[in-house]
Order: sequence, then structure tokens, then C-alpha cells
Amino acid sequence: MSKSFLPTCIEEGKAYYPVFEQFDVIFVTGDPYYDHPLSGIAILSRLLDRKGYKIGIIAQPEKEEDYRACGTPLYFFCITSGLLDSMLANYSPMLRKRENILVPEHAPVVYTQKIKAQFKQSMTVLGGVEATIRRFTHFDYKENSLRRGILNDSKADLILHGNAERSLLNLLSRLKESLSQADAISKDAKDKEKHILFQKIKSSLGLETINGISFRIRKEEVTPQMRMLPTFEECKSDKKKFSQLTRIQYLLPDSMFIERCGDGYVRHNRPDHPLTEEEMDYVYESPFTRKIHPESKNLSFHEEMVEKLKTSVPIGRGCWGSCTFCVIPLVQGKEVARRSVKGIIKEIEMLYKDGNKVINDLTLPTLNMYGSYCRLYDEREAVRSPVIDAEITVYNKKKYCNQQCVGCKERILRDDLYPLLLEVEKLQKKHDNARLELRSAIRHDIILDQPKLFRKIMQFVTRLKIAPEHISDKVLRQMNKATRRDFERFLEEYKKINQEQGTHKNLVPYFVAAHPGCTADDMKLLRKFCEEHELYVNLTQVFTPTPGTAATASYYSGEDIFTKKEVYVPRSFREKKLQKNILFFGSDEDPASGDDSG
Repeated sequence: MSKSFLPTCIEEGKAYYPVFEQFDVIFVTGDPYYDHPLSGIAILSRLLDRKGYKIGIIAQPEKEEDYRACGTPLYFFCITSGLLDSMLANYSPMLRKRENILVPEHAPVVYTQKIKAQFKQSMTVLGGVEATIRRFTHFDYKENSLRRGILNDSKADLILHGNAERSLLNLLSRLKESLSQADAISKDAKDKEKHILFQKIKSSLGLETINGISFRIRKEEVTPQMRMLPTFEECKSDKKKFSQLTRIQYLLPDSMFIERCGDGYVRHNRPDHPLTEEEMDYVYESPFTRKIHPESKNLSFHEEMVEKLKTSVPIGRGCWGSCTFCVIPLVQGKEVARRSVKGIIKEIEMLYKDGNKVINDLTLPTLNMYGSYCRLYDEREAVRSPVIDAEITVYNKKKYCNQQCVGCKERILRDDLYPLLLEVEKLQKKHDNARLELRSAIRHDIILDQPKLFRKIMQFVTRLKIAPEHISDKVLRQMNKATRRDFERFLEEYKKINQEQGTHKNLVPYFVAAHPGCTADDMKLLRKFCEEHELYVNLTQVFTPTPGTAATASYYSGEDIFTKKEVYVPRSFREKKLQKNILFFGSDEDPASGDDSG
């Protein structure tokens, strides 16, 4: 496996691949090309490269020639805005335009249109965070209105939603098989580079059997047994229909849906199952350079931004916390996919041997969820994994539940992170001055049931990050977060552990202002609580309605989408800013120095 950057142009493709005519897949991303296991593009491009596909990467395209740098792909362009929704990247919670942002607004739509203009018959596939959270009818905060699902707006051919390793490989395998069909490949004599004619072969690909994929279907393909979502037009005319659409997605996360928009229909296959431990190990053992490509735009800025991420080691994906404002379950899934202890330790040891003294994190959305699972996923299914080329067992859940995972008797909480940290300690003894600093957040209410793990985590932090979000139980219910009493119990235990270990480590809580259900009085309550408990309140953000979440549906509709009761919504910029200022300055006045960046 080559430990160099993958090609970013045709000339580099000729130098990288011994035999080269054209790329099989070309990734287009709004992020700089960051060849690190924390980057989705890096993960997928490395995986395909190892599987024998020729891969090109176009990062941060702006000019027409940028899109032509890699030529025409045999199979398709794979398009993403990057690690962040492009509208969130471009605008603060107060809708102030951010500076030095190179990704365009609604980047997947823009990129697809640019590609379609220059490569008219080439297949286009959307993926990543933005494509996933905007695949259904969704609320756009900047426009303050509903938008159609992104497949309709972009005119792309497909969406690969969620974690895309298996779906991407399965799609490519079927496209590869289709090459033998007489009408599968372009026959234009002027074309030096061939390309798949997707519309000619679409019906033969069996797309309905690939998990994690969305695609257009004809009206006659819709059957009475299929689960229909409210249409875009219904949602536009009735806010309660939009609440219903969001509620259905939340309560049936493993389902296939049909959504109609105008005369068109989009089929959204169920998300793929979490990767197994063996698959995760295979994916993350790729030869990442862990660097930003030297030709990236704003190189020094990006290098400074990711400096401390270089030695971060991913240990898993997914989160079952079910916070109503969070997109992680929508993108990574609610079940936690984990790497093996052996695979993680192997990567850490490699980093130590390369001269790195500090591992700057073991990354997982919620550290203390490593190893946990839901025992309602009890129906075994044997499937073929294109990742490891072997049969694997995945698990389905047939029993209905309310998706309230925290505190559920079916949720099995494990302390598997503890033996992993013990192995890290053994490894550190073999390397002088080697250490690990945990920076990822923990779930403070869950850790109360993990006293042994809590104490071990505390040995690896200089400051502990948590996300209580608020202290008002009324607001916490809207966020689907733990209660005030849970946070108070956590603070007591945190103080106790500091005393036991003879330390005075800082606690860094994350708070949100102006969330649906939150008033100025609630923020005064939070401010008073922070003062009484001497809590640092720098990490505070104004709630930003993010596509796909329950909190955003409440923001738009003014009702709790689950109870259907009316919810107070802070809407004006003035009120949002004042709520934040109450926490920062202890006043609901509007100080000139107030930061409106969010």
C-alpha cells in the first residue's frame, strides 16, 4: 500500500498507477484534501484504492478548470460538501457570513450542476453529511423555508447516505458487472475517456437491494406495502405534516421510505448496518499520510486548524444519545461501530514509533459509549461484506421502540474503554515520555453508571469536556438530555474523583442558548447555576436549526414533534443574542462587545 497522497489530476494519476487510462471514481469535496482517518473522503478513497479502483480527488473546486483536472471517470463523480453542511460552514447562528470559506452555499447542488455542465452524461453520486441530512424535505435556516430533498434540487443520480463503505463498494461491483452490457458504455468516438451510461443500465443494477442508497423511481414502482412519507407539497402547506415526516424518520430509523415531490418519487433504502469490528479494522489500517495536501488552498490556515488532530485515533462511530438537535445519529447511526483494541493499539504504537510523543485523542462522538449495544437488535442476518470480502453477521431489530435509548433497559452499557486504556498504559511504558490525552466528550449521565471507567478516563484528561447543554428541566426535555439532578450528581462525583486522585482538573461544559423551549428566564437560571458551581461557560453556542433534526422541526413548526404540544421558539436575532449574553455577561442588555458569531 502506497503511503503517498492519492492523485489530484490526470498527470498524478499516470505517475501513481502503473497502468492508467482514466480514473474509475473521482471524488469532489468542499474540504481541503486531508489524508487522515478523520476525513470521510480520505477513508473512502483509500478503501477504493486498496480494492483496485483508480481514484482521483478534486478538492475545493472554484474555477471551471478545477472540475476538469481529473478528466472523466469511468463510473461516477462522488460529490460531497465535506465534513460540515455547507450552509453551516458559510453562516454563523446569527446568519453572519463567515470569512475565508471556500465551499459554496448548497455545495452538492452547485458541484453537481458544474459537473453536469462539463460532463453531460457522467454519473453523479452525492454522499457525506449534507447529502444525508438533506435527503428528505428539510428546513433551511438561511432561507427560512422548506427545501425539497437534495436529490431533487441537485439533479444528481444517487445518494449514498450515512456510512458509505459497503454501499459504495456494492454499487461499484454492480456497475463493474454491467460493463459487459452492450449499451453500458459511451460510444462517442470523440470521447477518449469512456463512461458508464447510468440511465441505460439503471434497471439492471438492483438498486433496491443496496442498503444506504437513495434513487428515483417511477410511479408504477410504488406499491401499497411501501412506507410513504408526507409529500414535499403537503409539508409546505401544513407544518404538522413536516413534523410528521420528521417524527416518522426518528421512530423508524432502520426503514425504507418513499417520498414524493411533484410528479417524482425518491426511494430511500434503509441505512446500512454498522460496520463489524473486522471491517472497521480493515478500513482504518489504510496508509494515511495524516497530512493536508500541499497544494490545498489556504494551506497554512488549514494546517494550523488540524495540527492537534494529526495524532487523533478514531476508535468507533455512532451515538445513541438521541439529542434532538444532533445529526450524528442521522449520519453515523445510533449503534456504535467499534474498532478492535488490537487495531487501535497497533495504530497508537505506529504513531509513537514515528516519533510522536502525544496521542491527542481517541475519537468517538461519546467516549464512554465504546462497546455498548442495544439487545433489541437480535435477529441475525448473514451478508457478504465487500469491505473484507467475507461473509459477516449483522443484526436487525424487528421490535418497535420509542428510540429513547438513555436509561432504556434494553441498552447494554459496557466499560470496554477501560481495558483499552490499560493497554495504552502498557504501551506507554515501552516509549519514553509517551502519553495520551483524551479530548472527546463523555456523556455525564451515563458515566455515573460507570464509576470505574470514570476514574480511569480522568487519568487521561487535562480538562474534561461534557455537554449538559442546559440546566432547566423544561429545556432539557426539549433537547432529550439528562435532568438537572443528573448533572448535579455528576458534579459531586467529579469533585470526589479529583479529590481521590489529588488533582484539580478543569471541567469544560458545553451549553446551548435559544433552543426551542428556552426563554430568557431559563438562561438566567443557567447563569445562576454556573455561578454557584463555578462553571466555565466559554463553550456556548446559539442553537442553529440543522436539517433533519427533531429540534429543527420543532423550530419550524412551533410544536414538540413527539408530544405535539406547542413549544416556545426564540426566533429573532435579538432574542437569541440576548439569551447568550445572559450566560456570558449576566445581563439581558445588549452590550456592544457581545459576540454574535454564535
